[in-house]
Amino acid sequence: MNDYELIYLIQNHQDGIALEFLFNKYKILIWKYIHQYDVPYYEQDDFFQEGLLMLHKAVITFNEDKNKTFTRYFELILKRRFWALLKRLPKYEIKEIPEIQGGYMISEGEMEYPDLKSKLELDVYEMYYLNQESIKLISQKTGYTAKQIYNAIYRIKDKLLSK
Repeated sequence: MNDYELIYLIQNHQDGIALEFLFNKYKILIWKYIHQYDVPYYEQDDFFQEGLLMLHKAVITFNEDKNKTFTRYFELILKRRFWALLKRLPKYEIKEIPEIQGGYMISEGEMEYPDLKSKLELDVYEMYYLNQESIKLISQKTGYTAKQIYNAIYRIKDKLLSK
């Protein structure tokens, strides 16, 4: 069976076997993004569970009339959820203190800046991420369309998460 047949069975007949089949099929994709975004080891199981929840959400809300493949639709939902979760994780690192045997110190990690090359991305990064300005205000100040700004935000997020 293909994805569309399985989704039909799940949406219209609440078929648990079809849902389990999709879970088994897409768990590799979920793990791919967990590793691609360098999710800390102690958070990976939680992210995997979130990925399964997002898969279920994608199955329930998928509409094939929108001319998107199910895989792309699920990937978009999964990426957005992982971005939101990663944004909330603290940036801590454990450092050993050599003067004290068995002593450790937890400190906040340094902020990593993405490798931005275009003026659009630099402007959006500064205004949206650093100054927390709205899309509308950025558009008014720079003359970029909202779509250009959203696309730049998407590219910046990808660069931030792929480090």
